[in-house]
Amino acid sequence: MKHQSLKTKLMMLTTTITFIIFALFSMFIIYFISLYLKDQETDTATRSTYDTVNLLKTKTLGQITSTDINAAITDAQKLVLYDKFGRPIFEETHNDNLDYTPKFEKVNQLKIYETKHNNKSYIVVYVPVNTSYFTGYEAIIHPLDNYDSIIKFMIVLASIFGLTALFIIAIISYIFSSQITKPITILSDKMKQIRRDGFQEKLVVPTNYEETSDMIHTFNNMMEQLEVSFDQQKQFVEDASHELRTPLQIIQGHLNLIQRWGKNNPEVLEESLDISIEEMTRITKLVEELLLLSKDSRSNTGQELDTIDINYEIQSRIKSLRKLHPDYSFNFQSNFNAIRMNINRYHFEQMLLIFIDNAMKYDTKNKNIEVHTNLKNRNITIDIIDHGLGIPKKDLEFIFDRFYRVDKSRSRKEGGNGLGLSIAKKLINSYDGIVKVDSVVNEYTKISVVFKESFINK
Repeated sequence: MKHQSLKTKLMMLTTTITFIIFALFSMFIIYFISLYLKDQETDTATRSTYDTVNLLKTKTLGQITSTDINAAITDAQKLVLYDKFGRPIFEETHNDNLDYTPKFEKVNQLKIYETKHNNKSYIVVYVPVNTSYFTGYEAIIHPLDNYDSIIKFMIVLASIFGLTALFIIAIISYIFSSQITKPITILSDKMKQIRRDGFQEKLVVPTNYEETSDMIHTFNNMMEQLEVSFDQQKQFVEDASHELRTPLQIIQGHLNLIQRWGKNNPEVLEESLDISIEEMTRITKLVEELLLLSKDSRSNTGQELDTIDINYEIQSRIKSLRKLHPDYSFNFQSNFNAIRMNINRYHFEQMLLIFIDNAMKYDTKNKNIEVHTNLKNRNITIDIIDHGLGIPKKDLEFIFDRFYRVDKSRSRKEGGNGLGLSIAKKLINSYDGIVKVDSVVNEYTKISVVFKESFINK
């Protein structure tokens, strides 16, 4: 279905609204002017009625002349006198087109009403007359021809002005709509170009509108994030393929070796099986870590939270590590005897062991690992410090990227997949924590993990 353009829709909307406002305003003006004119016509007819009554108080019918009547009524009006029995006895008018004479109506006081005859409107004023010269009733017929002509002229004039205004407003609305929608049209064309040429193009459109400027800024930020995500995904696929290819090739090579002549040689068979099992273990660990990283970070905190003493948990892990690695020294310090935190116990242990294990891998000379905890300003800080190889400044910002290795040959020998630090950072972020790294090559590396107040047990 073809949609209506925003420019046309905006033009129609503004034109319609403006025309409706103009029409309502015109009707409002015409209505109140008609009321005012009707009151003026009624006042004229009433004034003529009182003037003729005053005339009848001073003279008899025989003494009243046309000049007297013309002085009392207007040229357009008609005077009709009725005797006390309701019989018309006198009529006077200078309006040849006024042939309407209303039926007699007996009244006790002044009565005014509006009537129609032969598609013409009249105001009729009845009044009883009781003077020393005349007793009966008087009627003034006041035609509304001028009033009707003025109202019709105003309606015609308003219609002409309305149609002219409608045309002018439509043109102006179209021009302004074109100006307003011009940045959007340019945006659309640029977006199509970016879709065709790739993420490298940035949206640069001159605009004087705050909304479209914000839209451009948001779109460029979104494209930058998409470009980063796309590059990360591409790198992730390439690295994962590389990491899986090596152990699979090793396994395939040893299976081929066994198939050719190793099955008859127990030593070759055992060695090939051991290597294949070791590589399968590596693949299994890699797949598990990939699955963990692929999970939504928000789902991590969906697991049951435990209230743990992180000092106790760290000391317990260090105690176990001392038995496994007696050649390493582990030092623990804290400014509090106990620091309690709401966190999943398995997540905390996994994060801690990743950092300590990473520190041990790169400190094979001094073999001295330090763990410090601190509670300050309702924030928990955990520092893991080693005095090993250190990390070059150029690598600091990348160490938490998937599969990134500062020393790739050494990481391969240590059996790492390059995913540990990524997993640790993902776990920390899921609890609104942050991780910072400070390192000097061949001196030390310090990993600082900070958890905010929301996860501290109060």
